[in-house]
Amino acid sequence: MSGRPTWGSAAVTGLAGFATGLLVAALLIAGRNTPRPAEVTAPPSTSATRAEPVTVTAPVPTPPTVTAVETSPPTTTTRVVEVTVTTSPTSTTPTSTSTLLPLTSSWRD
Repeated sequence: MSGRPTWGSAAVTGLAGFATGLLVAALLIAGRNTPRPAEVTAPPSTSATRAEPVTVTAPVPTPPTVTAVETSPPTTTTRVVEVTVTTSPTSTTPTSTSTLLPLTSSWRD
């Protein structure tokens, strides 16, 4: 059987390449020299220092200025108004000169 590779063969080839890469990485790590310990030049200080109090001063912010504004209640005025309504006869004839088109549909069952 020859031709195109199948998904199974592609998966096997990919996994084999991945495993080879892991093997090479493990061999490179295993072949390294072990790191040397760092040399200590001075022993650490064993004397304890005494804690001293620290005073922090900060300016106190001034309180915001509040301005009170007094408003008087609104005034209302009531007036009597007389309205006379007159009706005029309106025309019942249409003023449009356009022609009416028939209602049709282009959809057919």
